Amino acid sequence: MEQGVKERDTMQENLMDMEPDHPIQLVWTDGFGRLNLDLFAAYDCFLNKRYSNYPVFLLCIIGEKRRGKSFLMNYIMRALRSMEMGEEITLGAADEPLKGFDWSPGTESTTKGIWMWNRPFLLNHKGGTIAVFLLDSEGSLDIGSDRETCIKLSALSLFLSSHLIFNVASNLKETELDYMEMYLNMGDEYGPTNLQHLDILVRDWYNSKKWDRDVARSYINLEIEKLHKCNSYPKVLWSLKSNQTRCFLLPHPGKGITVESEGRLQDMDEDFQESLRYYVFELVKRVWTHIKLNINGETLTSAHIPSMLQDFMEVLDQQTYGFSSPMEMFYAMKNQKFMGDIENEFEEFLKNQPSLTLPPTMRVIVSEKSSELLQKFKQSLQGSNASSHNAMLKDLETRLLERQEKFHTDFPTRFKMNAAGVCITACLGVYGVMGAAAAQGTVVLAAQPVVGEKAVAMEVASGAVSMFTTVMSAVLGRFFR
Repeated sequence: MEQGVKERDTMQENLMDMEPDHPIQLVWTDGFGRLNLDLFAAYDCFLNKRYSNYPVFLLCIIGEKRRGKSFLMNYIMRALRSMEMGEEITLGAADEPLKGFDWSPGTESTTKGIWMWNRPFLLNHKGGTIAVFLLDSEGSLDIGSDRETCIKLSALSLFLSSHLIFNVASNLKETELDYMEMYLNMGDEYGPTNLQHLDILVRDWYNSKKWDRDVARSYINLEIEKLHKCNSYPKVLWSLKSNQTRCFLLPHPGKGITVESEGRLQDMDEDFQESLRYYVFELVKRVWTHIKLNINGETLTSAHIPSMLQDFMEVLDQQTYGFSSPMEMFYAMKNQKFMGDIENEFEEFLKNQPSLTLPPTMRVIVSEKSSELLQKFKQSLQGSNASSHNAMLKDLETRLLERQEKFHTDFPTRFKMNAAGVCITACLGVYGVMGAAAAQGTVVLAAQPVVGEKAVAMEVASGAVSMFTTVMSAVLGRFFR
């Protein structure tokens, strides 16, 4: 059997080697705006035994549609391919047509959902190997699409990445700041303190001659000043000041990149070529320090990703209360998680209730606890979406009532069974006492020589038996009436 498994794995590896590289759709949206995960694609990409135990670097890029995200990802892929082959980092030949993720200049987007390259780039460094996965998204910041779907798609991209590129047109706008604030809050909730590594990539920078690191730093400092004044994005402000966030500026690629263009380097303006090369080289050289970590800061391997992805997809699928901004969705996710904690607390409370409390009394106790937990949840709700809060409260109230009714239906049986046990134990004790008294009366009876004294002893014995009968009737009547 082991030999057969080895032969199968070898065959899979050979097929993978023979299959041309290509993009596959990992997540897609249906006609109702729901996100759907292609599990087969996830398993096929992340669980291949050639690299499933390697640490992973997941590069995601999000931003408005038709802003060159796929175009950029294809040049990053060229650089990674050269690194994988042990060659000098390069963006390819000047006349080489651009291939990889679908791209084209214009207004029509070609990517829907989240796509990924069908295999990672395996890079060796200091005796170790890392698996580099590339994920491309479209629709994450698409204003013309369903708002909730876009937010969920962005949240998924943010959650997956170990290195995130915010592809920004010309300058940071409120839309990007909203998503960045959600992204950074998600880092606190679902990952280590410094969850991701963030690049703010400003496209079509107005000055094609001045785009270097110092200019980018000056631009970020201006954004920091604005954020200090508005005080609306505390996490973004903190991030822009930290070493985890970097800013790069790319000028316009030039008129050579047209609808008929094949995306060749020679079609770009020289300033854009230079800035593109600088950014891509800076990015790929850092993959070793940007591997994916879990919430405890531990390294994740490729094999961990499918289950992690499924779990977060379930979290997103539960967000049915409505939201119109990235932060509203974050608060909805956090409130949903707290709702689950409340339900667990109620369940634990019911488990720990004593079995000998009278059912009417138990109803009062459970009802008071349910009201207490509802109030606790109401006071802890985050965000300002009142309709979402009301819907959640109503939902939680319904769930607690359903659980109460089931508990109260089952409790009388549990009560009677435990009461019967206590009753029998108690009555056996009474029986022992009464029996001893009766026995003593019998002994006295046998020892009495005088008829009158024997009559007294018989009365003692019969009285003990009568008392036992009375006690048994009282106790059983008490518990089973």
